[in-house]
Amino acid sequence: MRTVSLAVIAVCASAAAAPAAAETLRIYSVDAAPMTMVTMDRQDQRGFVAEITLEALKRAGYQGEMQFIPWKRGQQEVAEGENLLIIPFARSPSREARYTWIAKIFTLDRSFAAVGKSIDSYDQARAELTSIIVGRGTAQEELLKSKGFPPSQLRTIQVGQKETEVLSANGDEAWFNGTPETLWKWKHSGRPERIVIGKAVDQNDVYLACSLKCSPQIVEKLKAAVEGIKADGTAQRIMDAYLKMPP
Repeated sequence: MRTVSLAVIAVCASAAAAPAAAETLRIYSVDAAPMTMVTMDRQDQRGFVAEITLEALKRAGYQGEMQFIPWKRGQQEVAEGENLLIIPFARSPSREARYTWIAKIFTLDRSFAAVGKSIDSYDQARAELTSIIVGRGTAQEELLKSKGFPPSQLRTIQVGQKETEVLSANGDEAWFNGTPETLWKWKHSGRPERIVIGKAVDQNDVYLACSLKCSPQIVEKLKAAVEGIKADGTAQRIMDAYLKMPP
């Protein structure tokens, strides 16, 4: 019996010494370059919000699994689920009570973009544009509706549906979106026209968020990790790699 007991103790000690596998957290996202990207054909670029988030998970002792599904359904699954993360997520009044807001990643400018014409205010857009392209289920759609834009003026399309391909070249239509994404997508669209980004008409803080039912431990660890990434300059270096234009 003595020998068996020692063997059992040895096995238990060995198991205790072995490092536990890191918990994997699911991250719901959308193809919103350069913030987040579906990376099937560009494994070296996930987007700067995704890279900051994945680095935060690593520092906090977690693994991350990116999940790309239709954006509205993804938001619903996160809101109704438990310990599910979501990026890039703009904090807005309609979303406030449905999610746990872990940490701010950066502040996003929102603007109108049109071919050959600058649209610098909501009033100008309302008066001069025949239609406005906006992503379905996005913070941009919420903003336009809250500003009283009629449904007849909004051309609502599924996020990622090649907005750059359908934007009219006549200057009578604009795309309302986050400025970094608009610039990135137009630069990579191959269209020859000159797109004009109007003045920022709104701003939103973009967060790493979680389900309303979210472990306090997950929230605390990830919040501290994001703040550390910002404090040591890692976040800025990641963003500059995507956003800084060559001289």
